[in-house]
Amino acid sequence: MVQESYDDITGNSLFDNLNIRGTKRWRSSPPEVCPYCDSQKTIHGIEIIAAYDGALYWECDKCDEKLLRFTKQTTIKHLQKTCELFIDLEGLDFIWEQEPN
Repeated sequence: MVQESYDDITGNSLFDNLNIRGTKRWRSSPPEVCPYCDSQKTIHGIEIIAAYDGALYWECDKCDEKLLRFTKQTTIKHLQKTCELFIDLEGLDFIWEQEPN
């Protein structure tokens, strides 16, 4: 799915782009075993800048499947906070040359 402009970005579209299959939420800690590939201790938290202070969802390192930490509605609410966020990734190459803000 290709976004036409930044105005089209919503919490729903960001959630859809994550391709989270499951609907079960795992609360504050990830499952010990991945429900998709049965790997043990391969699930880690994924943080998204400005969305939530901590892991927003879980992802398996082996099969790359994503798992909800919160309900879908709560995850979308947190993702909505990032819709107008702009990060200049090219500018990060030279950030050490700039004055601290």
